[in-house]
Amino acid sequence: MDASYFAVQRRALEIVGFDPSNPQLSLKHPIWAGILVLSLVSHNWPMVVYALQDLSDLTRLTDNFAVFMQGSQSTFKFLVMMAKRRRIGSLIHRLHELNQAASATPNHLEMIERENQLDRYVARSFRNAAYGVICASAIAPMLLGLWGYVETGVFTPTTPMEFNFWLDERNPHFYWPIYVWGVLGVAAAAWLAIATDTLFSWLTHNVVIQFQLLELVLEEKHLDGGDSRLTEFVSRHRIALDLSKELSSIFGEIVFVKYMLSYLQLCMLAFRFSRSGWSAQVPFRATFLVAIIIQLSSYCYGGEYLKQQSLAIAHAVYGKCNWPEMTPKKRRLWQMVIMRAQRPAKIFGFMFDVDLPLLLWVIRTAGSFLALLRTFER
Repeated sequence: MDASYFAVQRRALEIVGFDPSNPQLSLKHPIWAGILVLSLVSHNWPMVVYALQDLSDLTRLTDNFAVFMQGSQSTFKFLVMMAKRRRIGSLIHRLHELNQAASATPNHLEMIERENQLDRYVARSFRNAAYGVICASAIAPMLLGLWGYVETGVFTPTTPMEFNFWLDERNPHFYWPIYVWGVLGVAAAAWLAIATDTLFSWLTHNVVIQFQLLELVLEEKHLDGGDSRLTEFVSRHRIALDLSKELSSIFGEIVFVKYMLSYLQLCMLAFRFSRSGWSAQVPFRATFLVAIIIQLSSYCYGGEYLKQQSLAIAHAVYGKCNWPEMTPKKRRLWQMVIMRAQRPAKIFGFMFDVDLPLLLWVIRTAGSFLALLRTFER
């Protein structure tokens, strides 16, 4: 497998302090990880206080609560990863071993590379969108300040995010520390989200590979050739289902919190663009909205993809079995395999399945809450 295999996820995990080469996914740089979490926490509560100072200003309220939700989610994701890092590391290395063993066969290797290429499209899309948020938070205040300096001769300091810091950003001595700390807070939220969400994409696609390899096994071997074929197929199907169950168990809390807050976050971000006016916050909010949409879509796409590929096993078995020539006993055994495959693998968020209908529900609910906010504004 080429150098791009697991490259996005490896780099993202290293940035937030984890060691992806360790089967237990140990925290290699705990001080740096602590700084990232501290920067998130130190921004979240001042933003909430600033938003609640004037409840009549819906733009300020929604702007700050949308960012607060993302910061809280990133902190929660990091805590979940810390609590489950051994299980995550074990799952990563188990998939590595399965892929390595399967790559000895050329057509299996081709399938593995194709699925990982698809994962790179998804992971890089979100990573680039998240880095766009960091760049917008860093560049927009500078450009706005320089534009004011060109027009009036006075550099007007603006921070990456609007909140009440314990230092006065209008003081030249305090502005740059506040600016740097603000950009670091945005970067910390983005890096933690990239590490978790791109890892979910990679794990999903590589679990899907195990189901697709089963279909290749069906094409390469005669299913009526003996009990060993059935035993091998059931064993490999059981492994794929166990991997899916473990993936769902690891990310269950993350997707539950994410989608319970996602519709509120989307409507609050969209509310900014239903208002006229320009500020240093607009580029940041625009890139932030794009990143959130990609983030939500990648989870729902991954859950739907896993579900459909696991269901495809039932159709593949039915199509490849030579039913007229099978003995009644063997026919009943393969029918049991089909019945099990008709119960799909899925990502379960305690109250809902993560799939494309969930994404549609989030968008529709966000639209309803946006209409409610517009009513309050009037």
